[in-house]
This record gives sequence, structure tokens and C-alpha cells, in this order.
Amino acid sequence: MAEIDRNLVGIGLIWLVLGMLLGLYMGAANDTRLLQVHVAMLMGGFVVITIYGVLYRLWPAMKTGGLPKVQFWIAVISSVGITAGAAQRALNDGVVLVAIGSVLAIIGAVLMGWLFMTRSA
Repeated sequence: MAEIDRNLVGIGLIWLVLGMLLGLYMGAANDTRLLQVHVAMLMGGFVVITIYGVLYRLWPAMKTGGLPKVQFWIAVISSVGITAGAAQRALNDGVVLVAIGSVLAIIGAVLMGWLFMTRSA
């Protein structure tokens, strides 16, 4: 995945716009029930995904092989899972999606750490 860095930053920017739109709605409607969703979109979606893209850009050797593709998909799926789980929790107090998304996010972070430690030199 030669453009993994660009793809991650692009996805991060999509999360940024979606999170800001939700924030605008919440402010206009004076309704903060979805505050956890807003935070998940901006922190787990925009910040984390974008940082992963920047790390791949700064250390291009990290992009080689199959492991970066696995890390990419786990990170993207986890950000969707955490956001959907936050919405589920805000609307009906379920925790299954956010729990699965959180475990995937931890796995994605561990993989990123492994790639950084073994390939960034």
C-alpha cells in the first residue's frame, strides 16, 4: 500500500469534517446527547488516524510488507466501531460495538508501535 500515509490522512480529514458538523449540530440544537460520538470522531477518527498517516510519511520504511495493510484496516475499522459504539451507547446504553472497536484500536496501536520500533531506524 504505497499511499497508506495519504489514505490515512484523507480518512482523518473526513473524520474531522464529520466531527465538526456533528459539533455544529449539537451547538445549534443545544443537544449534547451525542457528545461522546463527537469526541470519538475527532479523537479516534481524526487525531489518531492522521497521526498514523504522518508516521508512515515520516518513516517510509514502515510502509513495506503486508503488516502495514493489516494495521491500516484495523485502525480504520476500529475508528468506525468506536464511533458507532459511542452512538449506540448514547442512544440506548449498549457497549458491544465500543468494546470491539476499543480492542481493535489497541491492536492497531500495538501494530503501529511494532512497525515504528522495528522499521523506523
